[in-house]
Amino acid sequence: MQTDYTKIRDTNEMVLHLLSIALFYGDYAIPYHFMNTNSQAHLAVKKNDVAALNRFCSRNWIDFELLTDEKREELFRIYDQLDSRFGEKLKTELAPLPTEYLIELGERAQGLGKFRDAHSAFKAAGLLEKRVNQLVTEAIQILSAKEISSGDLTPEMLEEKVTSAVSLVFQALRLKNPFRNQFQTLAMALHLEDAESMRKYNKYIEQSQFKEIIEFCIEFLIDDNAISSKISGALSSGKLRRLFLKKLAIRFSDGSGRYQTFVENYNKAVEMLQTASKESDYLKVQKILLGRGTGDNEYFQYLQELSVEHPIGSLLVHIRLTPEGKRYIAPIILKSDNSLLDFLEIS
Repeated sequence: MQTDYTKIRDTNEMVLHLLSIALFYGDYAIPYHFMNTNSQAHLAVKKNDVAALNRFCSRNWIDFELLTDEKREELFRIYDQLDSRFGEKLKTELAPLPTEYLIELGERAQGLGKFRDAHSAFKAAGLLEKRVNQLVTEAIQILSAKEISSGDLTPEMLEEKVTSAVSLVFQALRLKNPFRNQFQTLAMALHLEDAESMRKYNKYIEQSQFKEIIEFCIEFLIDDNAISSKISGALSSGKLRRLFLKKLAIRFSDGSGRYQTFVENYNKAVEMLQTASKESDYLKVQKILLGRGTGDNEYFQYLQELSVEHPIGSLLVHIRLTPEGKRYIAPIILKSDNSLLDFLEIS
């Protein structure tokens, strides 16, 4: 494999090098251009225009010197494998690229957390829906296993199983629609526009309906009716539903460390709310909740930023008025004086 594209004088060799780099990084951009029959890259290959393809290489090449020896060897292996498997085929047909290549690219991108690239690769291979369904099915199989419903697992083993199921669901969601789960929009819609859903949710909270609150939260976070209905059907007990929600909340907060920071801030905000006596105290609640000030310190800015960083947070707060009638967001406190976070036992 050449590390300097200017030394490659054959367009087919350039294609093979670029596809190897794309697979190495799980990047769909290069394959997209090669399969787009109107793109300059595709036309350059068809016309055997080395100079034009050189220009494309200049925008998509990598600095091999920045790779570790291990990574460089891995890339070289990828090149050798692609050459052996698809080298001759690519000389005669560039669009579409081999399905096997697109699948491997999708799997690589998925493993790297590059879900937009994975989505595009599996879609180009005609396997996007199948891949999403496979992930959801695997999650359901874990949640529906007899070892979980029997209660024979230790708490640690149960957490491990549920974490695996949540990971599969998260991947399915991101793979199905990488642009979904825009929680800043969903949170604003729930609190300020969707009066019916908010009224229903508030009713669950007022009546301390544990199951209904948990299911509402799971449905909100998943934000996909087809997937959430399948997952909800596999959650056979209140304990399992609660644990699934907790692990889902942690995943959407980008890890347990960040989630624990949210929990700590939430509990501090509860304490401030319960002892607040003046206007500034109430306004300070949302600042403590987020962990910082934001913009003009308007309630909707706090709600948006909280929902982006910790989506579950938008379901654990409501909009209230200070003594002087200014809106702010605050933790939800039940009639029992417990916070909603404590009531759900997901801290």
